[in-house]
Amino acid sequence: MRYSNLDHDFLTAMNFNTKMDDKKIKVDLESTQLKEVLLYCKPKERLILMRKFWLDGGKETPLQKIGKEYSLTRERVRQIETQALMRFRRLIVGNEVYMNVLEESKNILESHGGILGEDVLISKIINKNLFKFSKQELKLILVSDFDITYLKRNKEINRAFYIEPLYEDLLTKLVLFTLQHFKERNQSQDLYEFISELKEYFAEDTKEIPSLKNDLFYVNFFNIVKNVTILDGKIWLSDFDDINPKTVKLKMLYTIRRLNKPIHYQELPAKILERFPGELTKINTVHNELVKNNDLFINLGLGTYGLKERGFQGGSVRDILIRIFKKNNHPMTAKELTKEVLREKMVSPNTVVLNLQKFKEDFQRVDKGTYAYIGE
Repeated sequence: MRYSNLDHDFLTAMNFNTKMDDKKIKVDLESTQLKEVLLYCKPKERLILMRKFWLDGGKETPLQKIGKEYSLTRERVRQIETQALMRFRRLIVGNEVYMNVLEESKNILESHGGILGEDVLISKIINKNLFKFSKQELKLILVSDFDITYLKRNKEINRAFYIEPLYEDLLTKLVLFTLQHFKERNQSQDLYEFISELKEYFAEDTKEIPSLKNDLFYVNFFNIVKNVTILDGKIWLSDFDDINPKTVKLKMLYTIRRLNKPIHYQELPAKILERFPGELTKINTVHNELVKNNDLFINLGLGTYGLKERGFQGGSVRDILIRIFKKNNHPMTAKELTKEVLREKMVSPNTVVLNLQKFKEDFQRVDKGTYAYIGE
């Protein structure tokens, strides 16, 4: 095993049998680097924390790999890690800077429903610009705390921190229920509608846990579930076609949904490329798909298209005027009608007036600038 210079300095600073009364040690984090705090840990403890939490400038090392390098079983490494975290906690408990880190972390967690992904929480702490610690040092501080629980990554969820009381077996139940629900449903669902269903289903399990009555908890919880996506107020599985579309048509549908507004067909290829890097879709291909799939995409005029599912109905200016009159069921001014038409079709205001004047069998002027519908 090759040690870094820092490892060598620590190993020569004390031997494995050094005795320490860490209960009497008070470390000043304002004037001491966090790595130097580890001088007060036993060498094996220090080395494992350095490797596990990426404090030596390398990569975070799994416990099993650390065990192989030091001829220790994975379980023995885990035991040493637990002892090291407890010692680290005792060394700096009561220190103002350390306690401020934890207090700020708990405030952030509480304001987000009690749970956040590891990277999200640490980024929010760093963005406060209140502390001088690195991402890796902050993780060590958080993992060592008794009130904040570290949720390790597994095949269903990513790493996260949450505030007690929560139980990992309950979180696992929530994950499995969610995945099974959407596999059977095979389509997206309104996010808060699903949250209501989830809370009702698990009402008995969660009645003693205040955070699980908060919708914000579920929003942030779903963000750590690997195969779940929240988008446009809906929740679904990440492998649905809506999320990973395979065809040009589905990519267009996804892109316009994300934009949440109509778009000119010539601008669409660039927007598709932003979301799905690779080869630029040809403008002619996009236009052909828009025309061919008129059950999905509505021509709003002047080369601009919107989604039928968003309420756009299409048709000629005359058709749109008739719909507007039938909806309102009373005479309307040309100005009011033009405003309504332009919500559905990109045309000149003069075009609206010309249609009102041209189709006398449908529209009649009843006052200056005011028209009524007289058709069937």
